Amino acid sequence: MAETHAAALPVVIRRWQDVTPTQTTTRELDQIFFESSNTKTFASDEARAAFRERWFGRYLKQYPEWAYVALSADGSVAGYLVAALDEPSAIDAFTAATETYPAHLHINLAPAYRSRGIGASLIEAFASDAKRAGAKGAHVVTSADARNVRFYERAGFAPRARAVINGSELVFLGRAL
Repeated sequence: MAETHAAALPVVIRRWQDVTPTQTTTRELDQIFFESSNTKTFASDEARAAFRERWFGRYLKQYPEWAYVALSADGSVAGYLVAALDEPSAIDAFTAATETYPAHLHINLAPAYRSRGIGASLIEAFASDAKRAGAKGAHVVTSADARNVRFYERAGFAPRARAVINGSELVFLGRAL
């Protein structure tokens, strides 16, 4: 019943800089981050914290102007997008593609808020702001067989490069801004 209720609530997109984070907000963001991650177990609390910092936390600190949160009418977090405008790919096979699509993003939604257009709204908020700031393109990297590939394609991204890393095929999806 809680999911049905949550899904019915309206959602607004806010820039992270315009949100006053609370312990509840932070807890909800972390829950969404770890729930959405493919990595579920960690060797230690330190390893878990380092994982969070690499893929989520550092964006809130280093690039708060490119972080967005989707908030429901009751103030709970429905999802987030964190991004950077010009941070080259750590994957050599994608270096050339990042020249055309230098901005990148990470986006996650709580399960109750998926398939409602919220993710697309988060991407459009970032894309609009990034374009105004002069970014010429944005990218995401994900597993080639992940279900989110179709989501990104519907949001205007297209496969631009592929690479096999540690036995997993990754796809670099780019979108002109």
